[in-house]
Amino acid sequence: MNRLVLLFADPERPPEVLEASGGEVLRHEAMRPGEAADWTPARTILVVPGAEVAARWLDLPAASDAQARSAAGFMLEAALAAAPERQHIAVGPRGEGPRLTAVVDAPRLQGWLDRAAALGVEADVVTPDHLILPPADEGLVGVRFGPLLAVRGPDLALSGEPELLAAVLGDRTPAAANPLDAAALLARGAEAPVLNLLQGAFAPGGERSETGGWKRAAVLAALVLISPLLIAGAQIARNSGAAFSLEGRADRRAVAMAPSLRGTSDPAGQALARLEARRAADRFLDLSAATFQVVQASGPVRMETLVYGEDAALRISVAYANYSDLDTLKAVAAQAGLDMVEDSTVTEGGRISTDLIVRSAR
Repeated sequence: MNRLVLLFADPERPPEVLEASGGEVLRHEAMRPGEAADWTPARTILVVPGAEVAARWLDLPAASDAQARSAAGFMLEAALAAAPERQHIAVGPRGEGPRLTAVVDAPRLQGWLDRAAALGVEADVVTPDHLILPPADEGLVGVRFGPLLAVRGPDLALSGEPELLAAVLGDRTPAAANPLDAAALLARGAEAPVLNLLQGAFAPGGERSETGGWKRAAVLAALVLISPLLIAGAQIARNSGAAFSLEGRADRRAVAMAPSLRGTSDPAGQALARLEARRAADRFLDLSAATFQVVQASGPVRMETLVYGEDAALRISVAYANYSDLDTLKAVAAQAGLDMVEDSTVTEGGRISTDLIVRSAR
């Protein structure tokens, strides 16, 4: 059985509870105070105001969810007003074509979870109202959540005031479904929610505890920014070195571990060369991960370019509004064991751009 708890944008309005099984509505009514303590076990889906959650379909690299969220953050940075550290990003399951991505203010999501906890509700899934609706095969469907209208279609999901949606969608704006049809739509959507906001820092157990989780996410973000040639080079270096862990220059050992080297003039030498390429790639990944972490922790500083040089240093370009922002960035970098040297600075209007050379100070 699925149990939906509907939170409305107006915190004074009592939540509603809808119970369904197999897509059939069993119950739909206002939630009573203290009721959750007596509920029978069921998958609980917390449906939150979709007007506060932006849904996008993005072409994300085929990677882990943590890496996809990081890449989405950098892709959406210019389009979102909130500071990066306030943005919580969740991604839908991988499939063919663009990947469903949702962005919400992290403190707001925490506020919804706190409201649910005060009701005695522990959610297994948290999803915005416009994404709990099953998409229509053609056209759009609409369901009222208080004064707001949630709209879903094959390629669209949004929620807002009906008048505003009419201005955006024009003739495509759907009429709100009647209460019975609306409940049926929610019951169908509860069978397989397309996205769960409980990811990353909000996941049960906290993905922040994963070993290297941040590093993997930052690495992918770096690969989104750098040139395709450098991406290919890093991938080749990792793939070619992955099979080797050499203890010496013995050709027999090299051929045993890498049969493809059999018959070459210097199997051990080639194996060592591949190992060094792997080490160089790992140094780039470590330095890139640390650099992205430092930039994100430095407030309004924004990275615009990143290049890895043969001297094991990164060349980055950052933009900011006040010179004190650069001082903050350098201070955070020093604490993280990075050495940042200013190469050049250009000021245009209220925007300052600085090129920096970044090396590991350890």
